[in-house]
Amino acid sequence: MLTADKKLSNTFFRRCRSLGKIAAIVFAGGWYYLLGFFGDKGDRVIQHAASQTMVLSPKLRRLHGMTTRTERAYLYWYAKHIFTGKGHIVDLGCWLGSTTVSLAMGLERNRHASFNKLIHGYDEFVWRSYMDLSAKGTELEGKYRAGDSFLDEFERRTSQWRQYIKPCQGDLAKVRWCGDPIEFLLIDAMKSWGAATGVVQDFFPALIPGVSLILHQDFAHWFTSWIHPIHYRFRDYFDPVYDVPSSGSMVFRLSRELPLDLLKQEWSETQFSEQEVEEAFAYSLKIVSSEKRANVVAAKAMYYFHSGRLDRAREEIADAHARGYDFNSELGIAERRIAEER
Repeated sequence: MLTADKKLSNTFFRRCRSLGKIAAIVFAGGWYYLLGFFGDKGDRVIQHAASQTMVLSPKLRRLHGMTTRTERAYLYWYAKHIFTGKGHIVDLGCWLGSTTVSLAMGLERNRHASFNKLIHGYDEFVWRSYMDLSAKGTELEGKYRAGDSFLDEFERRTSQWRQYIKPCQGDLAKVRWCGDPIEFLLIDAMKSWGAATGVVQDFFPALIPGVSLILHQDFAHWFTSWIHPIHYRFRDYFDPVYDVPSSGSMVFRLSRELPLDLLKQEWSETQFSEQEVEEAFAYSLKIVSSEKRANVVAAKAMYYFHSGRLDRAREEIADAHARGYDFNSELGIAERRIAEER
């Protein structure tokens, strides 16, 4: 059992590591920002990485949501400095609005985009029991029960930027996009195979080749395993642009027109051979930073868990132990979830 002094010491060192990591992120962002003055200011890694100079912004830090400060910094920076207005901004899965407000704050300060300065914020806006954990210790604790609408809370939190935000309520497996071009698509909605099918069929056709970016917020999340084989099918059409640090997010640019057969696909695990699944996760591990790899390995184990192959899921966990992956990550969550299943 840890003594009080030992617990205090551990807390102190965790905070020091956290502060050191934030300092490193800010320093790297500032370095990239300076590099931007000495070359092409096109849509490159430098332009995206400089976003991390905003992680210390008090306004962004105060936003409440299941997002990291690095993600909020990126979204603010993108909307202010990179967005051109050639298409719309769409936020799929905005919950209480931390992503939406971050985008709106940047859009409000964007001086070079004249058109499409409106964020379409999609969500069911229906409270789920898992949200209780994120509400604990806040003014929202106990305010909503599972099944309640929280659209009123979203609208209250985003009211200052109302002119830049259009809430769109509905099931993301069933909603339809109007068809106008989309320049930036934030995807925090691929929570099931059905939702993934809806996103691809209804929103991907509106992306602009050579221009549009997608941000996969759950690319390195332990649960949403289906993202990897689906994205692997699209790998020749989306180029990795930026790995948002200290988050599960990856940003990709659409490099060329998407084929109709992929856009019309009904996605499910039955469409992927075991070999393609292996190739898909190997590809994802190759393009993410080292800090995200344990989470991708966790997602691989969960892919077999979701497919009902518990023995294979346990093998993946055992292999991750043998390879020395850090289980003080989402791998630990996946391990416990798999172990609970009998």
